[in-house]
Amino acid sequence: MKKPDQVLKGSSIGMLTNQSAYGWKGDYHFRSIQKEYGLKKLFLPEHGLFAELQDQVSGSELHYDLGETQILNLYGDNEDSLFPGEEAFSGLDTFLIDIRDVGARYYTFLTSALYAMQAADQYQKSGKGRIKIVVVDSPNPAGRRIEGSPLQKKFASFVGVEGTLHRHGLSTAGLLEYYKDVFSLDLKFHRIKLYPKKSSSFLWVPPSPNIPAQTTCYVYTGLCLLEGTNLSEGRGTTRPFEIFGAPYIDDLDRGILEKLEEKQKGIFRLRSLKFIPTFHKHFGKVCGGYQILLDKPEKFHSLLFGLHFLKTIREEYPDQFEFLNGPYEFRSDLPAIQLLVGDEFLLGYLDGKRKYSEIKDYLEETERNWKKATRSYR
Repeated sequence: MKKPDQVLKGSSIGMLTNQSAYGWKGDYHFRSIQKEYGLKKLFLPEHGLFAELQDQVSGSELHYDLGETQILNLYGDNEDSLFPGEEAFSGLDTFLIDIRDVGARYYTFLTSALYAMQAADQYQKSGKGRIKIVVVDSPNPAGRRIEGSPLQKKFASFVGVEGTLHRHGLSTAGLLEYYKDVFSLDLKFHRIKLYPKKSSSFLWVPPSPNIPAQTTCYVYTGLCLLEGTNLSEGRGTTRPFEIFGAPYIDDLDRGILEKLEEKQKGIFRLRSLKFIPTFHKHFGKVCGGYQILLDKPEKFHSLLFGLHFLKTIREEYPDQFEFLNGPYEFRSDLPAIQLLVGDEFLLGYLDGKRKYSEIKDYLEETERNWKKATRSYR
């Protein structure tokens, strides 16, 4: 692991970051980098520099004043905006990635980082100059727990890099170095450390508007699947992904509640409630639903819960529950639920073709394989 001065001093730097990179020298890291080393270009991910933009909303850099630093938006109005062109690296010799991941493959920040690394690789191959990659190795707020199966190629999209598990269990630098090797990118790769070894949840800075607390990261892998349905994933509440439901759910039905809790007894509980989203799905409507409370977060398997929850609600409310169609993160040829689940075997469970015990055994095997494959990146 290098010290910042060893790889940044005297460099022409482009930086992918947002407000989640905060605390080094008591400020946002982009400001500290700008003061210490100079910052030629700032690359913005989804949600904007200060996580002020909601999901699937293109950003504008017009309200940021960064002096002579050029701003490049990596989340615009079309799919092409996700991929920086080779010209984005003109005048640079260093690409600094300093952004907080939440541990799940759907979360788009490290996909943006991969796309930028691929563009930097092409820039080098065209003979225009060499780019070194420097990654600030921020800890994984969801911990080292692994969940899921490799994303199958036909489901690859901005919310899923082929071969990556739903919950990868790697640090930011660990996953990006894995991507560098798997995608054969001829880039010099350096890790630097700006964060303390232990980061308190009280110092949490939301990386995006709907990840308000570190606890959100523990449930996100499974509850993000609700984005592919007409269930509210809690956007428009103070606890998105921890509060969820729909107007048609009877939160007082104890039979349904017991079915939802039966698979991981003693690890979590569901608190039934009513809520009214202030925006997004079911805006202004009274929804029945639940808040998920984790008794043993280190043992909670979020993906298994999310799959079981969707299957149960689909069976209990067959006339009201729906999987959504239409564009999702710039793909319109497949439903969002397929892009998110990304695995025919698991999708078969949602369709009633597999048993819970089958997908549990299947995931235990895929998770073991991923742990072996990524051991050197941990």
